[in-house]
Amino acid sequence: MRSLEPAKVTSIGAFATGRQVLMLVVSDLRIDPRVEREALALAAAGYTVTVICPDPTLGRDKGIAIDWGKNIDVRFIDGAASQYVMARPGFEGGLLFEAALAVARELQPLAIHAHDLNTSLVGLAVARQTGAHFIADFHEWTSENVHWDDATRAWAPYPPDWKAEIQALEIQVMREASAVVTVCDSIADAIAEELGGGRRPVVIRNIPETAAQPTKNYPQLKTQLGLPEDQFLLLWQGGTGTTRLIEPIIEALEFAPRCILAIRGPSLDEFGPGYRAIAEKIGARDRLLLCDPVPSRDVVAAARGADAGIWTLPRLCRNFTYALPNKIFEYTAANLAVLVADYPEARRMIQDHQIGLAFDPYDPRSIAAVINRLVDDPQLASRFRRNTSVALAALDADGEWQKLVALYDALPRTGTPSQDAKAGAGKRKAARSKA
Repeated sequence: MRSLEPAKVTSIGAFATGRQVLMLVVSDLRIDPRVEREALALAAAGYTVTVICPDPTLGRDKGIAIDWGKNIDVRFIDGAASQYVMARPGFEGGLLFEAALAVARELQPLAIHAHDLNTSLVGLAVARQTGAHFIADFHEWTSENVHWDDATRAWAPYPPDWKAEIQALEIQVMREASAVVTVCDSIADAIAEELGGGRRPVVIRNIPETAAQPTKNYPQLKTQLGLPEDQFLLLWQGGTGTTRLIEPIIEALEFAPRCILAIRGPSLDEFGPGYRAIAEKIGARDRLLLCDPVPSRDVVAAARGADAGIWTLPRLCRNFTYALPNKIFEYTAANLAVLVADYPEARRMIQDHQIGLAFDPYDPRSIAAVINRLVDDPQLASRFRRNTSVALAALDADGEWQKLVALYDALPRTGTPSQDAKAGAGKRKAARSKA
C-alpha cells in the first residue's frame, strides 16, 4: 500500500489562495448529481473547479468524458485508483493521492474538496502537503452505512472494529477540516453530538436547481412510454440493486392493479431480470416498465408527467433511515406526488409541505395502500402535485447551493503559495521557455 502521508507537511489552509478548487470523487460522475450541482454553483460564482475521478468503466469506455461547462474540468484517471473503497478500511487511496497531489501542485488550489469519507484521508494528506484548505463533503454517514459481507453474501452494518476505524477518521475530519458539509439535519446533529465534539456540519440538501437546463427536451413521461393520460404511473428513478429495496414496491403491484410502475436507472441489465421475475410471479408483467437512465441533469425533466415518484431504503443503518435523498427533491421539482418510506427526514419533508404519503418499506400491502389512495382520490393527488411548487419556493431550491459558495467565499486566503508550489511553477515556466 502506498503511503498517504508525504514526508514534508504543512498546516491545512496555511498557503490557501485564489479561486481554484480541486474536487476528489470515486463515485460514478455520470449519475452523481450532487457533485455536478456543487461544481456548477462554484463555477457560476467565479471559481475554477477541477474534478479528479477514477474511470468508472475501468477502461471499457475509451472515450469517457464529461462536459459540465465553463470553468469545470473533469479529469478521469485509471479506474484502479478507486478499488481501495471495497477493502478495509476503505479510505486509503494511494493511487488517488498520487494523482491528486500532482494536480494540486499544478493548480495551487484554494481548497481540496473531498466527496465522501472515502476520499477524505486523501484530501487531508494533499491539503497538508500543499497548504490548501480541506473541505469534507459527507454525501453519506459512512460509519453508519453498510458494507458487503462476503460471509453472508448480503449488505450489513460494519462490524464494531471496522466501524471504530471509520469513526476515527470521521473524528479526525471533524477536528481538522476547514469546513464539513452534509446532506440533512438528522445526520448533521448526530455527527455533531457523537463525533464532532459539538462542531456541526453545514447542511446543504440535494435540491436540484430549478433553472438547470437538461441536455435535451423530454415529452411527458406517459408519452415517452406510450401510455394513455388516464393511466396511473408510479416512477422509481435512481439507483437499482440490492440496497434499494425495490422488490416490495414491485410486489405491491399485486394489490394495486390500476398502477403501472416504471423503474428508470442504471444497472438494469444486471438487476432487471430479477425485477421482471417478481412481476411475472404476481401477474404484473405488463405493469412493470424498465427504462434506461438519463444524465443527472435530465432527471427532473425526464420525470415530468408521471403521477407520483417513490423512494425507499432498507432499515439497515442510520445512514439509510436518516436519509434525505436527491430523489425526493427531484420528484418534487418534477411536480410529482411523493411516496416515501416512513423514516424521519423523508416523512418530515412530505408532511411539512403536504406533497405525499409515507409507507412501511417492507410491506407491499402498505405500499399498495398509499398508491391506491392516490388512484382513488385524484383530488388529493392533484393537491400534492400543486403543493410541490409551493414546497420548492419554501425550500429556496436555487439558494441551497449558494450556501456552498458562501462557505468558500468565507475561507481565509493567505496569498502565499507553498515552496513546493513555487518550485513547480518555476519548473513549468522554465519548461515553457525551452519549448
